[in-house]
Amino acid sequence: MKKLLVVLAILFIGISLAGCISDPVVTPPLTPAPTTNATTVLPTEIPTVLPTANVTSNVTATETPNATETPQPVVPITFNEQGTITPGTIVSIPVGTTVSWINNDRFKPHAVVAVDLQTGKYFGSMSTVEIPYGKAFNVSFDNVGAYNYATVYQPATTGIIRVTAK
Repeated sequence: MKKLLVVLAILFIGISLAGCISDPVVTPPLTPAPTTNATTVLPTEIPTVLPTANVTSNVTATETPNATETPQPVVPITFNEQGTITPGTIVSIPVGTTVSWINNDRFKPHAVVAVDLQTGKYFGSMSTVEIPYGKAFNVSFDNVGAYNYATVYQPATTGIIRVTAK
């Protein structure tokens, strides 16, 4: 008997709620009434022609700027992740060129050192110059000659910078 009362109560509530729900009222869209805009006609002015005055231009001589120096060329020598050096171990450059050793190897440190005691001065000393990843070490070669260098860490490689006259 209790089950029957529960079922009847649920049916009563369901029917009551169903009766409360109604379809929404649909109103037709409003059509706007046409409006008229009043246009104002403005009179246009007629331009008057004025006589042109004689114009004399004063030309002042300007001083020609001195030619700027062209920047010295830079030759990159790159340490790669494959353990290679690009463009190679023997590089020929004209005098006044800067060589830039660049470390693009994120896995290993790299360094260079001058091999010959006489020409070791172009690195500033005979000590090893370490090049961190993403950085470069630059040396300008202002004298004709052959400059030997070596890479210090793996793979240790020797190279030559040949500086020629322009």
